[in-house]
Amino acid sequence: MRAQNSFSLILFIACSCTQAESVHVQQASAVPNETAQAIEPQHEGRAKTPEPKRDELLEWVRGKLPQGGAAERDARGALVVTHEAGAKDTIYTVAKAYLDLTSVYLASDLATAIGKQNGMVIANKKVTIPSVLAAPYKSPDEERLAWPDEDHGGLRMIYLGGRDTVGPWETTLDRMKARGMNGVILDGKAYMGDVTYPSKVDVAVKTGATNGAPIGDLARTIRFAHQRGVRVSMRISCFHDPWSAVKAPELSVKGTWGGAYPIGWLDPGDEKAQKYIFDLMEEVIALGADEINLDYVRYPVQGGLGNADFHLKDSGRTRVGVITEFAKKAHAITQAHKIPLSLDIFGVTATGTRQDVEALGQDIALLSPNAEALMPMVYPSHYDKGYYGWAEPGNHPEIVAIGTKAAVEKAVTGKAVIRPWLQAFMWRSPEYGPKYLAQETIEAKKGGGVGYAMWNPGGYYGDAWTAVPPVAKQ
Repeated sequence: MRAQNSFSLILFIACSCTQAESVHVQQASAVPNETAQAIEPQHEGRAKTPEPKRDELLEWVRGKLPQGGAAERDARGALVVTHEAGAKDTIYTVAKAYLDLTSVYLASDLATAIGKQNGMVIANKKVTIPSVLAAPYKSPDEERLAWPDEDHGGLRMIYLGGRDTVGPWETTLDRMKARGMNGVILDGKAYMGDVTYPSKVDVAVKTGATNGAPIGDLARTIRFAHQRGVRVSMRISCFHDPWSAVKAPELSVKGTWGGAYPIGWLDPGDEKAQKYIFDLMEEVIALGADEINLDYVRYPVQGGLGNADFHLKDSGRTRVGVITEFAKKAHAITQAHKIPLSLDIFGVTATGTRQDVEALGQDIALLSPNAEALMPMVYPSHYDKGYYGWAEPGNHPEIVAIGTKAAVEKAVTGKAVIRPWLQAFMWRSPEYGPKYLAQETIEAKKGGGVGYAMWNPGGYYGDAWTAVPPVAKQ
């Protein structure tokens, strides 16, 4: 009976097209919320139209396009980036503008690729950009690589200057990857005080230390290393800084007369000099550094310092105390960002006298709690004739084990590993060569070292590629 009544009611509604009903329908259409509530139950079984999937790569690329750029998917779904070139555009200006959106490292290489695809003259033409990235890159914090565990030998590193990232960067990284070498110590502030990337730190900008910086985009340079599993430890030369000592004399070591002392050093105990280093540390960490490496964390010990005033007596401080406190503050910065700190130390701090330690300010026992790695410079060539009875110490790579072992024994108060610097140059070592360098890596491990770092001031590692053979592919 209920079914029949329902059918009759539906039939009645269907056949009743009165003026009143028409008005009712118009009124209902003007009140969408009420209408939706009234008809919702009739559509419960109908599938909802799925939301279109976001094209994250396309959105990301569009958000980074320079003026004149466009990005679309073609009929096959491939991402195509184009540029409407102006009258003054060249393949080089376009390459610089789009470099960060491509997998090509050097702007010159991208310019060549643009020319091959679009012709060498592109003024007033629509240009297609080759080698567009297949995925958005991550932020420096997201990309950062952790230390490898000690069971795999720690970090096996080489040193490179900023200029070494301009041309052979990718080739060097590929050679390292092939050999299982997993870390680069890269200059951030170099030995002479020049900053290798376009820093925004106040002292670097005001003194012009960034002028001619070879690394145009440090975050990108680090990213290319990460793609090969190579960590980047940014080296900052702390207190040896001839550039800033002249351009910012308020940071310099002072003479007894009150003016800057002309030795090219910043005063290790000066708060402003220390802050300059801390600001650079914060900056390179934000740009993706996996580790901070501090060099020249010491006082000068060359001759001619008789009239230098480090303001130690009047402040009741010692060189060891100043350097230890500086390392502690630097370590607090790296710990806050959860990245390791390594400190370069003289080899003599491990095998020399207490007088050597106090002159430099580097006490291994006190520094070891304030870093993850201490890096003694145990270059055989730097030991005087007669050391261990040898007429030519530079011909004895076993000195690496001697210095490393002594540093390990002195570092027992902290958790810092000892990662020795190895000699990758011929100076005062007539028998130096690939075999010699290979033996140094063995001696480093014999002495209790965890990993190593090779030093060649010119960035030449032809001997290293022979000394460390490629790893057999699994």
